[in-house]
Amino acid sequence: MRPQFHLPLSTYPDVSSFTIVDNAIDLARQIGADLFASIPQVRVPPIHQPFPTMIDVDLWRGQAEGYSRDSGASLRGHIADAASESGVDIRIHGFDAKEPFIFECFTKIARSNDLSIVEASELSRQFSETLLFESGRPLLLFPATSVFGRIDTIAIAWDGSATAARAICCARIFAEQATKIQVISVTDDKQIDKANRSILMSSLKRSGLEVEDVPVQAKGKSPAAALQAAALERKADLLVAGGFGHSRIREFILGGVTRELLCKAEMPVLLAH
Repeated sequence: MRPQFHLPLSTYPDVSSFTIVDNAIDLARQIGADLFASIPQVRVPPIHQPFPTMIDVDLWRGQAEGYSRDSGASLRGHIADAASESGVDIRIHGFDAKEPFIFECFTKIARSNDLSIVEASELSRQFSETLLFESGRPLLLFPATSVFGRIDTIAIAWDGSATAARAICCARIFAEQATKIQVISVTDDKQIDKANRSILMSSLKRSGLEVEDVPVQAKGKSPAAALQAAALERKADLLVAGGFGHSRIREFILGGVTRELLCKAEMPVLLAH
């Protein structure tokens, strides 16, 4: 079976970059996957003002929808040019979406694909969280730079949680082409079950992969920063992590690995919830 990757592209109010398109196409080419790019035409419902106002609401609506239309056309053009050079099978799905239900539309589309590809940033964090929680599919985050290449080494952020285990399962598409796995655990962030960690590493070795044991300490860094630093130092090509191993409310109040990765991924990161 050929993997099916979803590329949700925003057209309003923030527009997806050409960089995420290029990274997604390169990823699909490396893995031998098809790419499904969804591009919305945003529709702004009529707004009935109960009191007189200086704002021309109808003019604003028209400008917003026109901006979405023009942004979508620009993204379509870039996809067409990039696809002709890469040889990747890319389907473009255009659809109308009313504010404020755009995230919901993307989520429904994501459920029909193997994973969704998004750019990590503070602006897209709420969108990424919605996809991660509501689609039932993993999320592949890219930094806002052209970084993709062949996946030879995969770093697994292991804390023993159910979400980390699910993320490993979702990474099979990439593990089939990898030659090495790094199991990274931040030992001064939370207690790690050493026995279960050893079982995981043994299972990975029996799968035919070279496995490296990488216990690290944050030493004042955030756990997310420590994980990425360890992975990048060892030249990993992909970091695999469970999304929201703690409760979402706790991460909202205290912060956490998932929220930081959604905003500040320094390398490709596969998240699963």
